[in-house]
Amino acid sequence: MSYPTAVTILFLAALAIVAADLVLRLVLRAGKPTRAQGAPREGAKSANPSVFRWLRVAVNAIGLVSLFLVASTALSRLLTDERTLTGDRLIWHVGTAPAFALAAVAIVLFWAHRNRFSAADWSRLTSAGTWAIPLRKLFFWIAVVLAIPTMASILAAMFPLFDTDGQQDLARIHRYCGPLLAAAGLLFAYFALVTWRERSQD
Repeated sequence: MSYPTAVTILFLAALAIVAADLVLRLVLRAGKPTRAQGAPREGAKSANPSVFRWLRVAVNAIGLVSLFLVASTALSRLLTDERTLTGDRLIWHVGTAPAFALAAVAIVLFWAHRNRFSAADWSRLTSAGTWAIPLRKLFFWIAVVLAIPTMASILAAMFPLFDTDGQQDLARIHRYCGPLLAAAGLLFAYFALVTWRERSQD
């Protein structure tokens, strides 16, 4: 399977997860006007200090925008015959990567505690309409794990620490982990928005 085909399938799978979630939620909403009881939900937090709340919103927004820019510039190469990223797309990719890296670190600091797995997650996952929280946690930690080789490989490639073959291996790691990170990050963002919307409606 070629690289463009594999990346296309990956993002189609991510979109299919989003579409399936939306359809299931519409079906559940049509069948039951009120939320089904019996499954524990992540309790609403007490009011955060406004500065902290807006800082978290800003970090989330910067992270999402920078993820979109980094991913779209990298994946735009698949629409051309070029084997590597060059020109304006490379400049945009390299220019937005530091903002994404810093935002990613901040997002981990803001979200790690809230995304700890608990015994209640299994009942949420198997109950109608409450699976967003465990899926948010799952894709968050997948993204965190993938961010390490994605960033470390390209940073290591910037220094004369490896021979030509090693540099190519590092670029290959970045090339394959990057789309996986982008897909996991987008799914985390989607399920985070879903859980936020559910809490705001309670």
